[in-house]
Amino acid sequence: MLARFPDWLMGKGQRWSYTRIWMHALMAALGVTAAIWGASATLAVPVAQIFAENASHELVQSAALAAATLASVIAVARGTGLPRYAALVTGVISFAGFLRETPTCRGDVEIFCAAPDIRSSLMAVGAAVLIIATLAYARRDRAGILQAINPRFSWPLALAGALVGASQIGEELHLVAVEETLELYSYFVLMLGAAYLALISARAAVLQQHHCEDKPEP
Repeated sequence: MLARFPDWLMGKGQRWSYTRIWMHALMAALGVTAAIWGASATLAVPVAQIFAENASHELVQSAALAAATLASVIAVARGTGLPRYAALVTGVISFAGFLRETPTCRGDVEIFCAAPDIRSSLMAVGAAVLIIATLAYARRDRAGILQAINPRFSWPLALAGALVGASQIGEELHLVAVEETLELYSYFVLMLGAAYLALISARAAVLQQHHCEDKPEP
């Protein structure tokens, strides 16, 4: 089995072709953070309030995750095979992240918040959908699952996960700006990845439609 690992890793399976996603997401995260920081400085807003719970920076994070979830839904609805499964995984992760970033409802937070039990229930539903979809896809196309977890295709999701892990180190070190910027970087990776999957799914649908229209009737 170990002897087959290099063949699987370097095989001719589908690769992630949007190779600059890491750079575009990084530029977006740094640019948005700098813009918020500059606007807050102009308005004499303390730095601590920029990254406070439910403040401007976290609202941008939630918006990025919401956009990633929406784009993933579109990609799942229009895609097929491996891109569709990748969109489902991206969507569930983005949805879970969106719930994670949603503040807990309490006395001083009553708008854009969620009760802990509702958040946990929705996360459990998302996890169940992903598990069922994974089992169904693996049963139908084992090679597709192996391609899905191949680092040559799945590295953007691995990057997003690593960034969230690194942000937790920033939290432990009380580097709030670093923590929040790394999280935003991760969420932009998810958003751009979902948008890319939705785009290629839409292109495939258009090409298939044109093929059916051009096909001569018997």
